[in-house]
Amino acid sequence: MSRFDPSHDINHVDRVCPLRLAEQDALKDKVDLTVIKLAALCHDIGDRKYVTSPEKEENVEQFLIKNGYDIEKSALVKKIVDNIGYSKELGWSKDDPDTTWRDSCLELHAVQDADKLDAIGAFGVMRCAAYSGAKNIALHIPELDPVLHMSQKEYTNQKNGTAVNHFHEKLFRLSSMMRTPVGKEMAKKRDQFMHAFIAQIEDEEKEIY
Repeated sequence: MSRFDPSHDINHVDRVCPLRLAEQDALKDKVDLTVIKLAALCHDIGDRKYVTSPEKEENVEQFLIKNGYDIEKSALVKKIVDNIGYSKELGWSKDDPDTTWRDSCLELHAVQDADKLDAIGAFGVMRCAAYSGAKNIALHIPELDPVLHMSQKEYTNQKNGTAVNHFHEKLFRLSSMMRTPVGKEMAKKRDQFMHAFIAQIEDEEKEIY
């Protein structure tokens, strides 16, 4: 992960893990906490935004087995990691064979929510700016409207987005996608902050144009 920009660096991983700990209070008697911790630590391995040579990427399952974790637990961690990410969720269908598992796996829900929580609120604002800077994405183009309700293909192939539009296209949707009780509650305040932030940008924009 040393090649990742500040939006997805080890500090992001460190924030996701404590958020996972905050969420486990409501789930601690129902989940495998080791699986949650490992999945949180590994959740950005193989992220499509940074992968240049998929064949050279570390296989999470093989890495864990090599380091002494049992096969069943390692396989579950890999499956969770493979299902973390907004763009992946856009491609989900009710007809998928994994739908029942996705709806019932509490370990998946905990890591999903922890990752989403770091994508919104004040840290979400900074991470959006950091990623935009790293990828040379414009902060704001007044005449460029956001593209709402994109399909997975449209989202992953988008070429002309902006940081501000990213709030409308993705970040404002995340609070409604939370899956744990604690995650849903924590997301409310963070979502409100982002809306206030964008409202401030819109107010400043009116003074300029």
